[in-house]
Amino acid sequence: MVRAKVRATLLALSADMPTDLRRALVLAYALDPEHSYLRLDRRTDQLARELSCQQRTARRRIDEAVARLVRAAVADAPSDTGPSWHLHGMHALLRLDTPSPELYETRDVVAIRPVGEITVQFSLPRRPGDDRPEHDVAVDVLYGARIREVTRHNEGQFFRLVLTLPRILAPGERHELCLHYRIPAGQPIREHYVFQPLAPCARCTVRLRFPPGGGPALVWRLDGVPPRSVDDRAPGGDRLRPDGVGEVWSSFDGPQQGYAYGVAWAAAAAADG
Repeated sequence: MVRAKVRATLLALSADMPTDLRRALVLAYALDPEHSYLRLDRRTDQLARELSCQQRTARRRIDEAVARLVRAAVADAPSDTGPSWHLHGMHALLRLDTPSPELYETRDVVAIRPVGEITVQFSLPRRPGDDRPEHDVAVDVLYGARIREVTRHNEGQFFRLVLTLPRILAPGERHELCLHYRIPAGQPIREHYVFQPLAPCARCTVRLRFPPGGGPALVWRLDGVPPRSVDDRAPGGDRLRPDGVGEVWSSFDGPQQGYAYGVAWAAAAAADG
């Protein structure tokens, strides 16, 4: 019932689009039952075949269709309701091959209404048994925004960042920014990284880079798990194997708000136990 209503709304909002953009939207949101593949890249390949173009051209058609959809939705809705932005994509790189862990999060923001600031949240829960007096993380923006405010809660385990954008984004406008987190030397971290979308998000990718020759015994995906289950150390069945340079990579299409998506790992002793 809900899916049928969503489908009807999307088709109604795209009614005035050119044929190729409307088709791009139908495939992007898996509205065609004959091509409702789970992976977005397969649906993009299908669009490329239908339009007789390369995949990157098909992706541009999808991006343009989504931007037009946002503008149509804004024009059709009251201006003071709902979120002011969503994520076209969130891409994370967690480096565990550096002297201390470093995390890079790249966000591709799309304005729904005029927006000049966004709020990002980040949690850094203590590892069991960690009673160090200090528990912190250094954060800065590599590009695309400035930090206006950082609020710490729960003894430095939860952070809220208010980011000022370079300009007021117009409805449908996209903007990319990158955050860089650095864990203090010697501070332990929990053996997982997850993204929990607080705003609508079309796609998330997670890449972990382990030290050469010092990778974990087990690595597995966390795909849409309840946040309270993230710390469950029982290895999941969706295993990943580090490649020749010690990296694992995973993507998640259409991550849902209220659930967690990412990668967990276990050292040999933990895996044996």
